[in-house]
Amino acid sequence: MKHYLGSVDLAIWLALIAGKIVLCLCIFKKRLYQRMPWFSSYVVTSTANSLLLLSAAFLTSYMVYYYIFYVAGHIVSLTAFLALIESGRRVLPGLNLPRKERAIVLLVASACGVLTFVTLWPLHFIENRIELGAQLIVGLAFIFVAIYSRYLGLYWSKLLAGISATLGFLYLIQGVTQAITWHYPLALTIQVRQISQIANVLAVIAWIVVVLSPWGESVMTEEDLQILEAAFAKIEDSLGTQRVKAI
Repeated sequence: MKHYLGSVDLAIWLALIAGKIVLCLCIFKKRLYQRMPWFSSYVVTSTANSLLLLSAAFLTSYMVYYYIFYVAGHIVSLTAFLALIESGRRVLPGLNLPRKERAIVLLVASACGVLTFVTLWPLHFIENRIELGAQLIVGLAFIFVAIYSRYLGLYWSKLLAGISATLGFLYLIQGVTQAITWHYPLALTIQVRQISQIANVLAVIAWIVVVLSPWGESVMTEEDLQILEAAFAKIEDSLGTQRVKAI
């Protein structure tokens, strides 16, 4: 497997692993695993995956490397999906706010656009279409969570938005990369894969900045919760009054 690695690919790979190790240290230093356990699990699992694949590339055959890549990749994807649920649960209360219909319509329209793209894009195997569609939709969902969390403007919104937006764009880039890889010649796919790896490095740097920043570190007190509940109650009363007037 190591014979297929160029010097640029290896340099990007090593930089990515170094960045992930630093990110893990930052997560433990800031105790982010207590507030976002599944995102922390995603980072740790992804780091272990990269280290395992690097070892397999130099110590095993291509067949062994492929099986490790396939199995470990699905484990990383599972932790990313759980991180999406974790982030979404923090935003779901905001769906009681005004403009929720517009937000949901935009999300559904984007998902329909993704499904149309996946259906029309020339791929040979149905499993490739399913994997591509899943990656793009997960990416859109992460971006939706990021945008809506900033719309809410709560104390944790910058932290959550930074993590979710980066994960969203990373999954979109990976999805586009796979779409090109499965369709275009090898000469182009090698360059596209390098761009995808560079995007991974930039994502890790962005997460380090977000985790080390003071965003979202304050703890929501009981008084804050009462203020938030009162705000929701006023919004609901206002919407109820408007509906009565409209009738």
